[in-house]
Amino acid sequence: MGDVEDYIGDVKRWHHSLQRHWWMAPALFEAEDGFRRLTGYDDLPKLKAALKEAIPDDE
Repeated sequence: MGDVEDYIGDVKRWHHSLQRHWWMAPALFEAEDGFRRLTGYDDLPKLKAALKEAIPDDE
């Protein structure tokens, strides 16, 4: 997240939540190249299915 800090670190005043989103979105896109893939990411669909089965949907 240091790359994000470099991008938005000079912003001195945040006026409202939407303005934060305007700054954070491009900052994350700029920092995206430095992100690393999580170990076991390919098992996430299995985890999602297991959680869906274990936790009933009340809707």
